[in-house]
Amino acid sequence: MQKTLPKKELLNFIKILMEKYEVIAPVKKDKVLSKFEIIKDPREIYLNEITTVPVKEFFIPEDETLVEFKDGNIIENKGEIKPRIIFGLRKCDINAIEVLDKVMPCSIYINKRKNTILIGIFCEKPDKYCFCESMELNDSGYDLFFYAKDKDYYITIGSKKGEAIVKYLNNAKKEIKLKYKNKKILYDKNIEHYYKNKIWDSDAEKCLSCSACTVYCPSCNCFDIKDTLNMNLKDGIRTRHEISCQLKSFSRVAGGKSFRDSRLSRFKHFVYHKIVYYKHRKGRYMCVGCGRCLRACPTKIDWVKTINILTGFKKKRK
Repeated sequence: MQKTLPKKELLNFIKILMEKYEVIAPVKKDKVLSKFEIIKDPREIYLNEITTVPVKEFFIPEDETLVEFKDGNIIENKGEIKPRIIFGLRKCDINAIEVLDKVMPCSIYINKRKNTILIGIFCEKPDKYCFCESMELNDSGYDLFFYAKDKDYYITIGSKKGEAIVKYLNNAKKEIKLKYKNKKILYDKNIEHYYKNKIWDSDAEKCLSCSACTVYCPSCNCFDIKDTLNMNLKDGIRTRHEISCQLKSFSRVAGGKSFRDSRLSRFKHFVYHKIVYYKHRKGRYMCVGCGRCLRACPTKIDWVKTINILTGFKKKRK
C-alpha cells in the first residue's frame, strides 16, 4: 500500500514530525559539503544530491563513550536516545545501515536502531560516481520510502512504525515504484581471479593511505577501543574510535609486525572486502554503490573502472 503527499506539503509534514521526534535530514553546509544533521527548521533540508558524509555517525559516532569508571562504579552507555527520524536516506544509505545491523551487535547500537525511524527517498539524479544498481541492493530496510512523481510524493510503507506516521494521508490511487539509472555498472562481480593482476599497482601507486575512502564509506565500521585514566588513577572512560584498514597501524601486532605492510595490500583489501570477502560470509555485498569513496579520494582512484577493465566490461557491452 502507498500513501500520497503533495510536494508542497512536505515541509508541513516534516514540521508535524518534529513535534514528536528529533528529525535528522540532509543539510547543505557549503558548496562542497552536505551531511545529515539534526534540523531545527524543515527549510534546512537539502535533497538535490546524495550527501557527501554518510549517516553512520548517528549510529557509531567518533569518540563514543562505552563505559565510564567513577567512584568505584561502572556506568555503561546503553545507547539511550529519544525517538528520532532520519529523513532523506537514499537506497544505498538504507542498505548500508542494513550492513551495520549485521556487524554491530552491541547494545548501544541496537538501542539506537530501535529508536530510529528510517525514511528513504528515491534518488532522481545519480551522478557519475553512483553504481548502486550493480550491488544487488535490497528494496527493504526502511519504515517509509518516498517516490517523487509529478506534483506528489508516493509513499511506500515498510513497517508499522512508518504506517503510524502517515495514517492520516490519502491512499494512493496507483502504485508507483521508479527504477534507478546508474551510469556506471560492474559487469562481472566475480573478481577473485584478478587479485594478482598488475593493474592494481597503478591504483595503489596513486593511493596516499589517507583513509578518506573508509571515512566516507557508509558501511565501513572498524574501530579501536581506548581506555583513558584520570589523574586520580581511579576514574576514567573507555571510548570507541573509528580506525581505517588503509593505515599501516591497523594490522600491526605485538612485536611490530604488520600483516598488510604494503599500500598495495591495504588498497586491495578495501576493495575485496567490500565485494568479495563479505559476500562470501554474509551473502550480500558490503559495498552499496554510493560512490562516496570515489568522490572523496584526493587522487581520484576509480577501482570500479579498474574492475570493468579487468572483466572486459566495455568489450562485452558492445
